[in-house]
Amino acid sequence: MSQWNIAAFSKEDQDKVSVDKAAAAVAWQERMNKPVVPEMVEREQPESLRDYFRERLRIHRQNSLQLPRAGSPEYLKADEENN
Repeated sequence: MSQWNIAAFSKEDQDKVSVDKAAAAVAWQERMNKPVVPEMVEREQPESLRDYFRERLRIHRQNSLQLPRAGSPEYLKADEENN
């Protein structure tokens, strides 16, 4: 289990995990029709990892095409069950 302990990663790998999380969050917000400005999020990343951010964002956007959008029946049904 210690292989998944991010605190045990090198600082560079920890930074990459953080950048990847930021890219995933942008893709999720876009998919859920929530306001997000990817350029602003990119500027918040370390300059040395901005290319990595753009690449991860591209991959997360591509993967998002296979997932339901905000108004999809899957989400509407779950929302009705919770209310």
